[in-house]
Amino acid sequence: MTDFDPQRKENLYAQTYRIIRKALMAGQFPPGHVLRLRPLADELGISVTPVREALLRLVSERALVSDTSRAIRVPVVEVGRFREIRDLRVMLEGRAAEIAARNATDATVGTLVSLQERLREARQARDFRGALAINEEFHFTVYGLSDMPVLYGLIEGLWVQIGPILTRIFDVADSRIVTDHPHDGVIAAFRARDGAAARIAIETDIVWAARHLEPTLARPSDEAGPPLAGSA
Repeated sequence: MTDFDPQRKENLYAQTYRIIRKALMAGQFPPGHVLRLRPLADELGISVTPVREALLRLVSERALVSDTSRAIRVPVVEVGRFREIRDLRVMLEGRAAEIAARNATDATVGTLVSLQERLREARQARDFRGALAINEEFHFTVYGLSDMPVLYGLIEGLWVQIGPILTRIFDVADSRIVTDHPHDGVIAAFRARDGAAARIAIETDIVWAARHLEPTLARPSDEAGPPLAGSA
């Protein structure tokens, strides 16, 4: 667990919450996946108490759900909610990208180029779990440059909900190298410091993914899922 550090001043509960939340954002748990206290605690090397507290907080935030058997799982999002999240993402992420492009530096462009190359390599290797983590890192590198912490926090909240659904994108979309990927448009816009072009590229990326993902929402929930280790 690369982000877990017992020496941090942040308490165990806060660290655990942050790690699990980050894993949800990065598409490391599929819809329907049950998060079990003991395996998570054992993986993190801590007691079940901070894990339970972190999961219950995520339930209160609607990032997770608790069913009648008290199992805590990743929700299976209905079409209406998915479309609402999509539309909010278009508005908020588009705005963040627009501002970020105006603040771009050559170093930032280099970081985005490197991330996109890693994303292509992961897709080509069919390392879809790794690709989702890199994709999340690419997007939040962009949004972080907007220097708008309230907007950034709102976007994070949407990604906690949409991240698990992104695990299905490679089931339905071509996993080969994609030419004219919207991320390439983001990079070009950052090079040109063109906010309007960055907004369009991010909006295109969101809408493209949503078009492929929406038909999967009726699929039965996934009981099994990948382990958390190495994902956050």
